[in-house]
Amino acid sequence: MDPVLLLSQALLLGFSFIGIATARPNLLEEHLIRVALCITATGLGALMRPMWLVRYAKPLFALTLALLVGVLFVGTGPTGEYRRWFSLGPVDLQPSELLKLVAIFYIAAYFHQRNLDQPILKVVAWLGLASVLVVAEPDVDGGILMVVLTGTMLLLIGVPWRRILALTALLGVLLLAFMTFIPSKFAYIPQRFEGMRLYLRGEADPGKEGYQATYAHRAILQAGPFGRGPGAPMQIPTGLTGLTSDLAAVPIVWATGWVGGAMLLSALGLLLLRGFNIALHLEGSTAVLATGLTSYLLFQTTFNLMGTLIYPIIGMPLPFVSYGGTSLITAGFAVGLIHALAREARPSLSREATS
Repeated sequence: MDPVLLLSQALLLGFSFIGIATARPNLLEEHLIRVALCITATGLGALMRPMWLVRYAKPLFALTLALLVGVLFVGTGPTGEYRRWFSLGPVDLQPSELLKLVAIFYIAAYFHQRNLDQPILKVVAWLGLASVLVVAEPDVDGGILMVVLTGTMLLLIGVPWRRILALTALLGVLLLAFMTFIPSKFAYIPQRFEGMRLYLRGEADPGKEGYQATYAHRAILQAGPFGRGPGAPMQIPTGLTGLTSDLAAVPIVWATGWVGGAMLLSALGLLLLRGFNIALHLEGSTAVLATGLTSYLLFQTTFNLMGTLIYPIIGMPLPFVSYGGTSLITAGFAVGLIHALAREARPSLSREATS
């Protein structure tokens, strides 16, 4: 297995325990179980042949699409109107997290035996439908991430940006059509950005939307260079949520200070840089897979940190750091696949190291 990936993942999982111990110490036992599942997923991914997933991408995508439809009817969520996951005992199955990986397999499979002159309407239409189903859960941030991930992969593969822009407009029409036929599922979207408006106007007070980012800024500033120590109590306003998920970096900085925060960002950067470096030493569908898997981790990280530092995003976990079930296991499996891809790139990587 790739030592750089192992080191960065171990550092991030270590930081996750510091964050949980500081924000919600009662979750440490459950988090330990989930981390064990994450490590198992990494091992399984590392043992797999990545092209097998490309070969069976279509049935995997069909299964994921069925789960996205099913969760809207029989799923559960943080509150009554949310339908995001299936409860499976100690771990919840969240189809939208699975979609992020399966979409990468689907795009790689679509271009495996096709050139860039082939129409891309089919792949974009199916992924657009899946994104709309995610928005209907409701999870607008997850839907946006899917659109960004799909568009980025198509651009990196070499699809002209004009075609992508035209198909994005088509997705907008598709979303409007769904909003027309099922308005109740999308009524939350205008309210979803109320927190951003309050934050930008300086009106985000405890109990109001948008206070997460304001609280995060204050906690980070109060932490100082070296922090308050692991497990140091935090003054958490009543009703504030997300310190183990959306704002997972905040209790880590509170405990370890700005120095610890810099180390956290360095570990994330090390993981991402290694993933993209491996992708550069691959060709064809394997390069698409490595690029897509690393981009997924990059955008997940970016969206989460935007929610901490810029504006309040809800429900976007920080890879290997946030407390989670499906998200933690999915990220672990993604890195496991990058380990497997690194084996295929090893001759090229070895030549680079000795040159």
